[in-house]
Amino acid sequence: MKSRKRMSAKSILCLLSGLLITTPASAQFAEDALRFSVFNLPVGARALGMGNVSIGLADDYSGLFSNPAGLASLRSFEFSAGISNSAYDNDVAFYGISTQSSNRATNLNNLGLVYPIPTKRGSLTFAFGYARIASYTGSAQFDGFNPYSSMVEALTPNVNLNSMSASARRELLENNIPFQTFLADTIGGRLYANVYDSVQQSGTVLEGGGLSNWSLGGAVDIAKDLSLGISVNILSGTYTYDRLYTESDIADVYRYAPPFDFDQFRYESTINSDISGYNLLIGMMYRKQGKFGIGLTVRTPTYYDVSEKFRDFGSSRFDNGDRYELDLPGATDYSIRTPLVLGAGASFHVGEWLILAGDAEYTDWTELEFTNDNPDLISENRVIRDIFQPTTNLRGGAELTLWEFDLKLRGGVVYNPSPYKGDPKEFNQLYYTGGIGFMMDHNVTLNAGYATGTWKTFRDNYSIAGFPQASRTNESVNTSTFNVTLSYRF
Repeated sequence: MKSRKRMSAKSILCLLSGLLITTPASAQFAEDALRFSVFNLPVGARALGMGNVSIGLADDYSGLFSNPAGLASLRSFEFSAGISNSAYDNDVAFYGISTQSSNRATNLNNLGLVYPIPTKRGSLTFAFGYARIASYTGSAQFDGFNPYSSMVEALTPNVNLNSMSASARRELLENNIPFQTFLADTIGGRLYANVYDSVQQSGTVLEGGGLSNWSLGGAVDIAKDLSLGISVNILSGTYTYDRLYTESDIADVYRYAPPFDFDQFRYESTINSDISGYNLLIGMMYRKQGKFGIGLTVRTPTYYDVSEKFRDFGSSRFDNGDRYELDLPGATDYSIRTPLVLGAGASFHVGEWLILAGDAEYTDWTELEFTNDNPDLISENRVIRDIFQPTTNLRGGAELTLWEFDLKLRGGVVYNPSPYKGDPKEFNQLYYTGGIGFMMDHNVTLNAGYATGTWKTFRDNYSIAGFPQASRTNESVNTSTFNVTLSYRF
């Protein structure tokens, strides 16, 4: 199962024109913080097949990452290893033209060990290992004729050059792609774009990377049938973003003397981020073996440090053969604090052949924030409080045991509401999951799980004051995740 990457959903893929005055793509937005705050990959094929329910079940290695209190129910050593494949398919509509794109990634999903300590009463169990908890795999592609606007205009700031100091004016002009590529000029102390509408626009976006979780945790029975667990989580990962955008004068609107003989504008943006962070997961579970389990979890805020390298490259081509270009590399660092996450779950055993389970997780996304002492980021925190809302993710699943075949059949559903205020219901994420488990012998189990998710979203290629939907694509996303996990108990 893979959650929506909202960076691909409401991101303004080029920077807002007001932030493009002096720098390339170095500013951070609410979407950047949200992307790193969502853990969208289940750990283990069993959880995946059951709709990622685990808080009230958590009776295998995956409990280390969902509810460590469940580890207390394990009386045997367990070794777990698994791989997963994530697929992202996107159908993009742009000015009446539909274009499809896709992206794939295969990674190690989990690798770890559960280590129970022999006790006379109760239980004491430790676990440590690795899990892949988020995938940033994404894609988008579009191509269509825009009669109303141009990115060149969006990249041309509307400022009074005469009111600026000489150094500030020089810095602005030296770092402005339209001006340096002869697609904009100064007139009467202001900067004006030479291209402003009636252009063929096309673009491709590829996103990649993911988040890994290294965890050490344990659980102990603090009373009869009641356990307490905690895991310490160290997170690391990468995020990559590669966008190629072009505008062309296919209608020959710009056919005058230079520099008004525009033919093509090409704009490339790349981002490479290194991510590191940490959090704690605390859980409790009350269980009656073979009957039911009730779990509660608290995930502390995750504290991230992000180191980012980026590059914006712009080039122009004119009818007379002239070509110009400007390359703007850069780097930045910033920090994020994610919201507290509260979880609750329950599982019920119907005889010896059926388990029913469900989870709920509450997150107040208005608590998400950049923690740098930077006026621009502090301002973005106010945006976060304005555009985000609390959500409760719901998950449900079942496991049916067919003893005569040594098989376990699983199914589930996941519902993740959009964290953005005012989003229509089709922007909420809905996943259906299924899976199978097979005991290869008394100690070895092979599990496989699959999930498919769908939702709709949109993408703004740029924004112009008074014209927020100047170049908007409407997207229909379908994701799928396949996971195979081998467990060995001894």
